[in-house]
Amino acid sequence: MARAKNRGASCGKTCREDRDEEWMGVSLARQPKADGRVLACAHRWKNIYYETDHILPHGFCYIIPSNLQAKGRTLIPCYEEYKKKYGEEHGSCQAGIAGFFTEELVVMGAPGSFYWAGTVKVLNLTANTYFKLNDEVIMNRRYTYLGYAVTAGHFSHPSTVDVVGGAPQDEGIGKVYIFRADRRSGTLIKIFQASGKKMGSYFGSSLCAVDLNGDGLSDLLVGAPMFSEIRDEGQVTVFINRGNGALEEQLALTGDGVYNAHFGESIASLGDLDDDGFPDVAIGAPKEDDFMGAVYIYHGDVSGIIPQYSMKLSGRKINPVLRMFGQSISGGIDMDGNGYPDVTIGAFMSDSVVLVRAKPVITVDVSIFLPGSINITAPQCHDGQQPVNCLNVTACFSFHGKHVPGEIGLNYVLTADVAKKEKGQLPRVYFVLLGETVGQVTEKLLLAHTEEMCHHYTAHVK
Repeated sequence: MARAKNRGASCGKTCREDRDEEWMGVSLARQPKADGRVLACAHRWKNIYYETDHILPHGFCYIIPSNLQAKGRTLIPCYEEYKKKYGEEHGSCQAGIAGFFTEELVVMGAPGSFYWAGTVKVLNLTANTYFKLNDEVIMNRRYTYLGYAVTAGHFSHPSTVDVVGGAPQDEGIGKVYIFRADRRSGTLIKIFQASGKKMGSYFGSSLCAVDLNGDGLSDLLVGAPMFSEIRDEGQVTVFINRGNGALEEQLALTGDGVYNAHFGESIASLGDLDDDGFPDVAIGAPKEDDFMGAVYIYHGDVSGIIPQYSMKLSGRKINPVLRMFGQSISGGIDMDGNGYPDVTIGAFMSDSVVLVRAKPVITVDVSIFLPGSINITAPQCHDGQQPVNCLNVTACFSFHGKHVPGEIGLNYVLTADVAKKEKGQLPRVYFVLLGETVGQVTEKLLLAHTEEMCHHYTAHVK
């Protein structure tokens, strides 16, 4: 048989693997440290030991060393000896359809367990033991697909890691759960849940844990890519952490609200792209523009997230042959060594990955110095015809940033009176340049890095 090489290897007393069409790489995750290992999963991996009954699509994952060369550790979290029933317990769990890696925990979604109620498999690498989900209220609701998406973050405390699982079919509207990994009992204990707002929106099918406002606690973005006003425009709900695992809904993001865009199909934390001290996120809309796709970039800030996206990457503009651009996104890694994290975006229907490099950010500091007051009863200047009130204006400029040039050219316009005027009304303040009065000054500077340059002007007050 042509497929024999992929079938028949023993994986346990009652386990014989079939790796055909296993979908290796359906989820990938990297341990967050310099020599971090890689988690790679294949949710369609099958146990065919009981081939006369139902084939059991357990799913499995590899933990691979950072060099991707040495043989990794195999995880089959749903396999149990002498268990052959399809659907019941973990018979068709499809572990690894979603995966996440922390320094100590391996998190794998298993949405097919218990007749597709689903569950989340969490391995503690230090203790080499699994945390179990024993919440009967959650596990007894069939066809909720818990584990379709997973992530982890600091939700209850900055020093503890909590696990998140999405259940996009739960009660038809979708739900997301946050669990505390209790070391004493070895169980996952629910500390938070949130529900979608529309039937069939697939709320919880994508997740991203990221500290948007820099308070040390993880906030949560939840995708609902089939949220519809007309058809599947998609939506991402932003939950801000108020402490102790209490999350508050801040707002819903919609991108451009494009028909059938599936905005929110993927969400990724990118690191600090704009060097403002807050992390940024990317949200994919892979079916926008007739399946060419788009990715939207949003900036975090002290209040959570800025509602309007800062940039839209269009698959059509990058390369018209791209299809499903934005189906997968990975960020937070500086690929070119310029001090800023870059972004890789998958377009699987065209067998392509696009690398988008972040450019250095130049921050210009501008200071304008004016006198605290002027004595209008004693004019200090003369305009050639009569005494006038005047004041000295000083404008100072400098710039800074990581990996920026040694000098930059800067064009600026300084306006004397910016207040809105009625038609025909003259400005109240003028600059004096070479004996002439002007409402605006236009200048060009050559600024050296970290050095301040100042220009001085005299202004007449009418």
